[in-house]
Amino acid sequence: MAAIGSVTFVASQRARRINLTVKSTGEVRVAVPKRASLRDAERFVLSKQEWIKRQLNRIEDSHSMVDEYAEKMKNLDIDAAAAGIFKRLDELATKFGFAYSRVAIRNQKTRWGSCSAKNNLSLNIKLALLPDELKDLILVHELVHTQIKNHGPDFWRKLESIYPDARKLDRQVNRLGGLLRIPLGPIQ
Repeated sequence: MAAIGSVTFVASQRARRINLTVKSTGEVRVAVPKRASLRDAERFVLSKQEWIKRQLNRIEDSHSMVDEYAEKMKNLDIDAAAAGIFKRLDELATKFGFAYSRVAIRNQKTRWGSCSAKNNLSLNIKLALLPDELKDLILVHELVHTQIKNHGPDFWRKLESIYPDARKLDRQVNRLGGLLRIPLGPIQ
């Protein structure tokens, strides 16, 4: 399995079938249920080699994108970035007929944004680093939550009525999730 690097096989009491995971660190982990043999698990991994390679390539691409954005973070003017996010949020809310209560810009480590039950938005300052298309998608995503509080079919229909390629853009945003964990410094 040298073509995909090392693979960790873990006996699992809970697994019902052989379960393959490629972690963001590049670690390949295989949960092996009681009734399966190590040989079965090895055959399974060999049959999934091309998929594993694709996942590892995606992770590598994601890491290089994060490195590129990390460099941009060093020069981020936080006040100007926050002002730009506020301005764009207002433009999008007006354009698409959304209303929100309050908005806070934060340096979050796990989310690009959120919307409370009272329609208060919390947005990540790191949005300022994203390409306009991805930033706008996230802003509209949170604005849609002012009307639809879940990620069910109605939510996606509404978001896709504004951004027909919302799911594709959402996948691009997810690939940049590592950017959230890079420290930026305190924001008041």
